[in-house]
Amino acid sequence: MFVVNVNQTDFFVELLYKRYNKKIYLRVKNGVIHITTPTKLSMYTIQDMICRNFNSIIKLMNDSKKIEDKLHFLGNEYQIQFKESSLNLAYILEDKFIIECKDLSCAPKLVESFYKDALQKVVETYAKEIFYKFDITFPIDFEYKNVKGYFGECFPTRKKIILATKLAKYDLKFILSVIYHECAHFKYLDHQEAFYKYLEARYPNYRRVQKELRSIKYHDKY
Repeated sequence: MFVVNVNQTDFFVELLYKRYNKKIYLRVKNGVIHITTPTKLSMYTIQDMICRNFNSIIKLMNDSKKIEDKLHFLGNEYQIQFKESSLNLAYILEDKFIIECKDLSCAPKLVESFYKDALQKVVETYAKEIFYKFDITFPIDFEYKNVKGYFGECFPTRKKIILATKLAKYDLKFILSVIYHECAHFKYLDHQEAFYKYLEARYPNYRRVQKELRSIKYHDKY
């Protein structure tokens, strides 16, 4: 996601490349302009598209639910405060989430990095305990990605687990439930009944916690 300024108005834009599409599609969702395109677009082209559809986009922005100027971290809500600075920092100060950078285009990467660091600390804190419960004696490579479609993914043969950086938005119990889930895949590849019995023997009430996790919908700016 990045910021494009058109007619003295900042727009959040997200590009999705689909090479099999024949046309370029523009839509507005939750205050963000989503552009689906078969080829890469220059910044000039993107600005021109927004300019030509400016009035319609503004109307859609007003009609749709705007992204709220806040974000969540470990289940707590923080108001975002932007400070123009030569530094590139993201940190929490009391009830504020402070972002220091030259302009807002830097913000998404700073927030993602902040979330990644937080997840790494959770893994470092709880990995030994979790591995012991699953009799895992080999090292696991944890990777953190900015993905939307899932919270976690396991690759048993590669001894690798991927965690979505967005997971840092949620309470610790939800983060741990995802790590437990992925660790259970080192014994059971599929989501069969034996998988859940094995998992819930090590993380009681797992299904209830997961149901609660998937019911939470955040409308954060980042």
